[in-house]
Amino acid sequence: MKLFRKITGSILAGGVMIFLSVLPKDLIAQGNSQPVVRLAEDSVILAWLENLNEESVSVTGDSVKVSAETTRLLTDEPYRQFMYPKTYTWEMAVYFIQKQDLKRAFWFLMNLYLTNEKNKDIVVKSFMTYDKLFRMDKVLTNTFYAYVLTDPEIGSFADGHFNVTAPHIMEKKLNALKEVLFYLDEYRHKEEKDKSK
Repeated sequence: MKLFRKITGSILAGGVMIFLSVLPKDLIAQGNSQPVVRLAEDSVILAWLENLNEESVSVTGDSVKVSAETTRLLTDEPYRQFMYPKTYTWEMAVYFIQKQDLKRAFWFLMNLYLTNEKNKDIVVKSFMTYDKLFRMDKVLTNTFYAYVLTDPEIGSFADGHFNVTAPHIMEKKLNALKEVLFYLDEYRHKEEKDKSK
C-alpha cells in the first residue's frame, strides 16, 4: 500500500499529450495550433488498437485463432531471441514506445518491473498513465499471455509443443502482473472517489 500511495501521489498529468504521443505519427496533423486526428485514417487507428487488445490465442466454438504475433514467436527464432533478451532494458522499452509498438513495450516494462523497487515504481506509474487512455487490465493481460507462453526463460519448444520447464519463473511473472493489476484497480477506485467529492 505504501508503494500505491507513493505512485498515486505522483502520476504524470497531461493525458492528451500522452495520447497524441502514442498514436501512430502519420495520424497527427496540425490545425488551428491544436493537434487533430484525421478522420480518414480511422481504419489505421482501429487496426492499431485491435493489435493492442488482441488475444494471443482465442477459442470460438470449434475453431482456434492464433495471433500473428504468437505465430511469429513460434516460428521465427531470431525474432524470439530479440523479444526475449537475456537482460530487458529501458532503452528497448523506450524504443518500442517511440515506434508506438505498445504491446512489445509493455512486455519489456513488465519484465523491468521484476528487477527492483525503483523499476516497479516507474513501471506502475507508466501503466497508470496509460490507464487513462486504455483498459490497461485487459491490455496487460493480453500482452502477458501473448509473450509468456513462448518465453524461453519459462520453457522450451520440443516437437512443436511448448514445455514449461521453469514454472516458478512463470508464477513470479504472473504474480507481478497480478500486483500491477491490483495497483491499477486501486488507482481507479481512488480516482472515482476523488471525482465524487
